[in-house]
Amino acid sequence: MFRLRFITALLLTTIGLSACVASASRRYPEVQPGMVYRGPILNITAPNSAGWHMLKSDPSGVAFARDGNAPGESFAAQVAIFNPPQTDSPEEFEALIVKGAKSDAETERFSTSKFTHQFTAARGYPCVQMQNISEDRQAKTGPNKTETLILQNEHLYCRHPVHKDIGFAITYSYRGRSLYSELQKEAQSFIEGIQVPK
Repeated sequence: MFRLRFITALLLTTIGLSACVASASRRYPEVQPGMVYRGPILNITAPNSAGWHMLKSDPSGVAFARDGNAPGESFAAQVAIFNPPQTDSPEEFEALIVKGAKSDAETERFSTSKFTHQFTAARGYPCVQMQNISEDRQAKTGPNKTETLILQNEHLYCRHPVHKDIGFAITYSYRGRSLYSELQKEAQSFIEGIQVPK
């Protein structure tokens, strides 16, 4: 069942993925840039750059991660399946997603400095684009070390056009000591690579 905390849970999962990146090369398989994983619900294309590892692949979604160039930097790219309740209009769907995103946006660990959202039907089915920038005050950067880092996220939340009881969330994120100027471009490439099978 969809809960308003789903989006926060997705954010925390992304944080967890970022924390795993340091040992990704030892524990998780590397993926070829642009590798396509075809499925009955979605076709998922891996990020089109080197160094990504698949941290998770199961019916609830797929997650990739890679190290950045500087200490403490990491990237995560994720597709998660969820079950949104019925909505009767684009405005209602957007309100549902935004309410979930805002429900726990400010916590002891995170503070959000930018949050934008917009409904889009560019894919031919209802989606909500979302961007946020947060400060992670408890970012784990070593076995016994935490720092304050910036977390940038680009999201696309959609209701599946065929399986109406299913939603999917696509997230591309960066965590590091300063803003990453290429995030939007890289995120858009990953988001475009996630498509409903024809």
